[in-house]
Amino acid sequence: MDERYRVLARIPEGQGESPEVVMVKTVTNKVMYCHDPDIDWYKDNVPCRRTCPAGTRIPEYISAAAGGDYYKCYEINRVDNVLPHILGRVCAHPCEDDCRHGYDGMGSPVSICWLKRSGADHKESAPELKTAYPTGKKVAVIGSGPAGLALAQDFSLWGHSVTIFEAMEKPGGMMRYGIPRFRLPEDIIDYEIGQILNLGAQLKCGVKVGEDPLLNDLARDFDAVVMAGGCALPTTLDIPGIDAEGVVYGLDFMNMVNTGALKKVTGHVVVLGGGFTAMDCSRSAYRLGAEEVTVVYRRTRNELKVDERELRETSVEGISFRYLLSPHEVKTNGGRITEALFQRNSLGPPGSDGRRSIKPMEGKFETIKADWLIPAISQFADMSPFGGKITVNTDDYKTPMNKIFATGDYVTGPQDIITAIGHAHNTARKLDKFLMGHDRFVENVHRQVWGNTVFDSYQGWKSVEGNIYDLIPRLDMPAIELSQRRDQMKEADTGYDKNQTYWQGQRCYLCNHNIQIDGSACILCYNCVDVCPYGCIIMAGEKWVRVYKNGSPEPEGENFTYMIIEEKNCVRCGLCIDVCPVPCITMEKLEIETLHNG
Repeated sequence: MDERYRVLARIPEGQGESPEVVMVKTVTNKVMYCHDPDIDWYKDNVPCRRTCPAGTRIPEYISAAAGGDYYKCYEINRVDNVLPHILGRVCAHPCEDDCRHGYDGMGSPVSICWLKRSGADHKESAPELKTAYPTGKKVAVIGSGPAGLALAQDFSLWGHSVTIFEAMEKPGGMMRYGIPRFRLPEDIIDYEIGQILNLGAQLKCGVKVGEDPLLNDLARDFDAVVMAGGCALPTTLDIPGIDAEGVVYGLDFMNMVNTGALKKVTGHVVVLGGGFTAMDCSRSAYRLGAEEVTVVYRRTRNELKVDERELRETSVEGISFRYLLSPHEVKTNGGRITEALFQRNSLGPPGSDGRRSIKPMEGKFETIKADWLIPAISQFADMSPFGGKITVNTDDYKTPMNKIFATGDYVTGPQDIITAIGHAHNTARKLDKFLMGHDRFVENVHRQVWGNTVFDSYQGWKSVEGNIYDLIPRLDMPAIELSQRRDQMKEADTGYDKNQTYWQGQRCYLCNHNIQIDGSACILCYNCVDVCPYGCIIMAGEKWVRVYKNGSPEPEGENFTYMIIEEKNCVRCGLCIDVCPVPCITMEKLEIETLHNG
């Protein structure tokens, strides 16, 4: 995050300390470009929420989990990201990459994903979400993966009649058929899908849209049809011998494992790829009895798409990694794979996507023994219901076909679960406007303020005893012992217990909280500047301050003394509130929620 200066107060000349004292206190050598924030600025000031594709109210649910209100934690996530149990286990958690606690010198990110799971695991009852009065509109949702389920929940809550069409025997898409049970137990999938169906959506499984019924038939019977299928078709390789027995693409491999069609794997297994599907296949092969498992990636360890913990857990299970190798040929004996030949690579300059390009090294090859080869390199969406490739208007998610819309992987290409859900939320709101003829959503802003309590003012918004939450280390996700990990059906990660949830939740800086100063009462004593452990609060003369007006930073020319806060490193410790002698400093929680106004 770049520097974010905010005007806390403008103190007119003659208020507080004498001009001579103020001049000494405001010595600086840097011009600060400051904001008088609006709501959008405050929303951007919560980096985890800004980064979450679903816009989840992260500080609010973490505060609830830390305070033992697991019901509220789960309810917030149910509304915002639909599948808390599932996402608490398998979310890609881009929010953690932007967490302020993970900035240089600030420690490690808060365990945002795992605290979501805590709310789901420890709640004693599930919230019952209220549906709006029926609109009489009917929506067909094609696909019951994360995007389809998010659409079904949104439309049901907003009063529309929803029917989900699913090609497979059971709902859930790749969550059920592509993610291994040791990572995501099937009863968790059934539970969360059941909650969505309880809102009134109908589910029809074993129906492949495009064959019977056709899209045009559905468009005739429904007010809108949304294609929400995921990328379920594997990207194939075009190398000699790829059709050999023992070569199984990653998604097909996981489908066979999860449906019980494949219960045992023997010999040497080679998995191609650097993403979570590759890790899922390798760790599943280990559990199913493989003698040796090797993950081969065409770039280096630094370019892997999985996080450090996933890489560590995979390595702990004895799975090895080989880098800078691309598949060149499958060697066979009697039609079955025996070896895989790889070409050695070097890395070139970054491409348009920021990733370094691959340069094959002429004449450099390596052979790896393989009884199984599992390419898990990418996947794509099935366009056959459209009769081929389709164009989607990204402003309203309409296709050229009347009343037919598309969302999720159909629009973005292969993405993670939380991205699909966020995209589905956006699509649902656009489609609701299409159905009803007007925008039915409002932004609700709730403020709560805490003032000075002489000492330990932070206890107003924190429940931990002792202002030490900035020093609590991040706790890794507890997991079962290695000796128990040969069971494909046994969940590997066990989740935080209530005590661990308490302490890990306290690590959150609660970036939806903001220091405020009453400029009419401030005496420019400098106490708040002096006590701030990260130097976030600054007293500055007008020559060093520019305030954004209509997008342009300008001097205000009023001879103010400014109280400024640099938001980037503020940890909401409350020490400034404690030492204010007036007192004129408060802490304000600003919670912003988009509500359906139907």
